[in-house]
Amino acid sequence: MIITQPKELIGAFVNVMQGWPAEASWGNHNAMGLVRDGKLVAGLIFNGYEGANVNMHISAIDGRKWLTPEFLFAAFDYPFNELGRKRVTAFMRSKNERAISFAKNLGFEYEGTMKNYYADDDAVVYGLLRENC
Repeated sequence: MIITQPKELIGAFVNVMQGWPAEASWGNHNAMGLVRDGKLVAGLIFNGYEGANVNMHISAIDGRKWLTPEFLFAAFDYPFNELGRKRVTAFMRSKNERAISFAKNLGFEYEGTMKNYYADDDAVVYGLLRENC
């Protein structure tokens, strides 16, 4: 089941999965989560609503059981169709090869590195244009 509320719960899930304090703020944001067997198994935060862009932060339990066609469709329907944005920007730990490979398979392209973005790692920045989704 896909949920969008409570966005604070989804935000805390993403924070913890990314190694940040659960209560860290996402600022002005929206959220989407995937619930399986009564448990949140994937969370997605949208923030940084600037110009034609929206930032996307996703975290999930290990494995691919959380990845469903419905969740994947909803994850990109929101920024591109509901918001009418032209691009999505994703930030990932530079050491997270699985996440980087996943993003590339979805059509995201490498755009740069942010040194010391995470306490223990750099962030790599990937972008996906609407026409490449």
